[in-house]
Amino acid sequence: MIKKILPPLIYREQFAQIFFTIREVFGILWNINPRLTILVLALSSFFGFLSLPIFYLEKLILDKLVGSIGTSNWQAAIYPLALLIGARALAETIRNVIGSIQSYAKQVASRAFNIRVEIMLGEKLATLDAQTINDPTFQDRYNKIERQSGNRGWSLIMSLTDIPGSILGLISSAGILLFLSPLVVVLAALVTFPVILVDRDYVKKGYELDSKQSLRYRIYGWLASYLQETKRYCELRILSLQGHLVNRMKNISNEFLEEDKNLRAKREKSRIWTYFPYLFYYGGTNIYFAFLVITTKISVGSYQMFLRALLSVGQNFSSLFNSFSEIYENYVYVEDIHWFMNLKPQMNVNENGEKVEKVVNGIEFKDVWFKYAEDKDWILKGINLNLTLGERIAVVGENGAGKSTLIKLLTRFYDPSEGAVELDGKDVRLLNYEYYHKRFAVLFQDFETYPFSVIDTIGFGDVERMKDIEGIKVAAKKADIDEFVESLPLKYENPLNQQFDKGVQPSGGQWQRFGIARMLFREKADILVLDEPTSNVDPEAEEKIFNELLKKSKSKILIFVSQRFSTVRRADKILVVDKGKVIEQGTHEELMKLDGKYTRLFKLQAKGYV
Repeated sequence: MIKKILPPLIYREQFAQIFFTIREVFGILWNINPRLTILVLALSSFFGFLSLPIFYLEKLILDKLVGSIGTSNWQAAIYPLALLIGARALAETIRNVIGSIQSYAKQVASRAFNIRVEIMLGEKLATLDAQTINDPTFQDRYNKIERQSGNRGWSLIMSLTDIPGSILGLISSAGILLFLSPLVVVLAALVTFPVILVDRDYVKKGYELDSKQSLRYRIYGWLASYLQETKRYCELRILSLQGHLVNRMKNISNEFLEEDKNLRAKREKSRIWTYFPYLFYYGGTNIYFAFLVITTKISVGSYQMFLRALLSVGQNFSSLFNSFSEIYENYVYVEDIHWFMNLKPQMNVNENGEKVEKVVNGIEFKDVWFKYAEDKDWILKGINLNLTLGERIAVVGENGAGKSTLIKLLTRFYDPSEGAVELDGKDVRLLNYEYYHKRFAVLFQDFETYPFSVIDTIGFGDVERMKDIEGIKVAAKKADIDEFVESLPLKYENPLNQQFDKGVQPSGGQWQRFGIARMLFREKADILVLDEPTSNVDPEAEEKIFNELLKKSKSKILIFVSQRFSTVRRADKILVVDKGKVIEQGTHEELMKLDGKYTRLFKLQAKGYV
């Protein structure tokens, strides 16, 4: 029975959640700037404490005024009144100045908090594996964190930094009322409880609604990016898709607005009855104060002071409980961040594993089987391969055959479900994950098109050599993109996006050459992997680029996925992948003699040139 009456905020579970939220947020804020954290809390505390002298000065002013009514010596009365009024004005001015500084400090703290959280999320995401990141459950929850990081951070800082001021303001005001009766203070606390009872239920409902909306928010975000990113403009324009996408966005946003409106309407309807206890309390206490004045037990100035203190107690109780309620509401957001920051990769990254500095022999796939989840079909089936240093290996096959998955296991974005991938005879799962990746230079089919300078775009291939401008220029020349760069207004300092001043928008083929240049700049890599490396490049440029790749890969392993058989036929070894299996492997001549899948695909493409 007691548990039904007392506010949820004093339940052990809710208190623990509030304490957890305060600890986590202040932990982040303290790590950012301890002095700023102390300043915000100190200003909030002092701001709340200043209500006590202001109330007391108002009492003295009013009592002095009442006592001076009808006096013949107004000069004697005006001097102390002027001092009191001046002191009251000074106290209010100090309070306003502190309020302004406090507001500034809160904004700085909130901005710093949001930036730090964004950086934390980025740093943590970089430590997770592809299997974790591509999980739909992870995507929904992470999207919610990303979506709410800005406004939730602001709300949290505001709520947390208001607490010291509310507590000291409450103590100051309650201290005044205790001169009359402790019951007045106790009742002031009790009449605020019904609001908390209502809010707790709707905090949970709000979180459930947000979780329910998460997938639609992701769809909404994709639609927005399609409409807002200039690189998609031409296709959307030619297909007249803008109107259709806008309508889909409107439909989703209307659903959100309707669901949010209904929840808020129910919440406010439930809160209406909670205002009546406060109405009766405030009215009754006011009458009690008036009775004390009439019976000369307190002065008119004391009446004013007690009335102001009464209002302040109610406001500070309400502010305090609202802060706790908002903190509890934000608990689920902070808990999401806590969950994310404590996620462990599903794949063992083996930080203490052997740090491989050089590939000596090569990589071997030993009876490798793979599927993306236990309830999914096998994507790779019984793969046995030897990839030897100095070899140029082409991977061919129809779409969906398993080529990209093979590359993902080679680069260890996933581990085999069965079997093993070995580097120089050692299971790659026993090697240091980061150092294993350093052995690779990879150009994925969906490679990134960085909008920054040419130096960044190529230099990202090896961030330890970002200042090696000559090396960047050499890589650009090898990728046959140097002439384009030299034609730009700022050359290698030029941004590669028209949204920047003097920025340009490279073509698809130019972007692919930038990607190849970035890969070639990673000179320490022993294994070069290219997924459709020259699909957007003209034949002359393709020939030039591929010759550079062949020269660069003499002492390395070169692996390229391609559908261009003019390039494929130059490989030392060609792997034909079909339905998750390597069904044929050998040189071009050997595979043509087999008259199998490779021969059929080769003749099919050659037929188009006859």
